[in-house]
Amino acid sequence: MNILQKKPRIKATLKYLVVLVLVLLVTIFQDILVKENQQFSHYYSEPLLRNLFWVLVFPVAILSGITFKKFSLLTKISLLLLKRLLFVFLTSSLHLLLFAGLMHLVSSVFYEETYSFINNLRFALSEDLYKYLLIYSVISLVLIKKINVK
Repeated sequence: MNILQKKPRIKATLKYLVVLVLVLLVTIFQDILVKENQQFSHYYSEPLLRNLFWVLVFPVAILSGITFKKFSLLTKISLLLLKRLLFVFLTSSLHLLLFAGLMHLVSSVFYEETYSFINNLRFALSEDLYKYLLIYSVISLVLIKKINVK
């Protein structure tokens, strides 16, 4: 791959990172508004902890893409839509489990109150499932084309 081909990829990656940071800031702002509207006491560390799932997006997507490609999980499925749906479901599930575990671990190390794994999982399913499905649906549009070589 020559330098001219790498520059657009670097620019695209930077654009994705900027969008990711902006979405993170918007979700933190949304959490603050919800807390104030419902008149809860609010600590800025809590929305940061709840938004840890953004940190996992790229590693989970890359890991899933590599896993699907390496183990040829998608080559036996001929329908592209089915491949993408499978990718979205499995990657979202993995991300939900990792997020619940990461929140439990971080809260047990840095907070007085530890958030339980099950409660984190329930929270993520009830509040963030649409985000996971949307994010990994968009990522599947990019990755599945690259994986779909056979």
